[in-house]
Amino acid sequence: SKLTLPMLDGDNQNLADQKPSTTADSTNMERLETPILKTAIEAIPLLNLDNYSSWKNRVENMLDLQDLYDNLTKEKGTLTRSQDVQLRTILTSKLELSIHANVIDHTNEKDARAIWKSISNYFASSQSSNRARVFKELLRLRFNTGDIPGFITSIKTILARFHEVGIDILEDIVTYMILDKLPSALDNVVERITHSEKEIKPELALEQLRVYYNDQLAMGGGGSGSKNDPMALVTDSSRKCKKGAHNPLSGHSESNCWTLYPECHPVFPSKPSGSRTEATFPS
Repeated sequence: SKLTLPMLDGDNQNLADQKPSTTADSTNMERLETPILKTAIEAIPLLNLDNYSSWKNRVENMLDLQDLYDNLTKEKGTLTRSQDVQLRTILTSKLELSIHANVIDHTNEKDARAIWKSISNYFASSQSSNRARVFKELLRLRFNTGDIPGFITSIKTILARFHEVGIDILEDIVTYMILDKLPSALDNVVERITHSEKEIKPELALEQLRVYYNDQLAMGGGGSGSKNDPMALVTDSSRKCKKGAHNPLSGHSESNCWTLYPECHPVFPSKPSGSRTEATFPS
């Protein structure tokens, strides 16, 4: 007969301790089938140059649901083979092609932790070159008269990137940089911000812009403007662009706007003095 060795109490305890580790992978895979996790994964947008903060937040939510946040992101974290395959599949499927080319290569394509580190370094590195790239986003941002909510979102995204890469600028200075982008038609909004008793912060500027936008929408029914172009409510019916501001009603695209890009203005040959064009008509 086969000899069976008696189990010691310690052996029973060891088996009990090992059991969760042998089923951890299957448990996590089962969780993938739960509706809440499916929703969390589907909610992760494709990562591009403008949405890193929201992308990171949603990926972290997905990791928390699987108890894998530390495993993926911490320096001493570890992943099992199935966890690694699962996470790198999700991560790579949530990247735009241009981002994929910048953060994934042959050295990390089979390593979820290395992919995460590469993404973090690309977007949140405190290196001077990365800080300069992020700061230029604020400098180059233009106020779009036809999309105030989009401008507000862009500012909030850029400020979040400032925090991620370690750019530290006085809040009032950042606020003045934001106000400098507003056209003269919004001077009353600028005045409300600069003369406010509240501390000058970017949040105050964005709040006042949001209030202004909502007020214009409320007036939209009786004015010449529309929900898509609230600026038309505070300007005349002219289709001309103003200095530093493109008019969506002008008939040309923002990229071809001479007030924004004077270098695009064509140079017409001057007419000789005294020249005159006469037209004759048959009798």
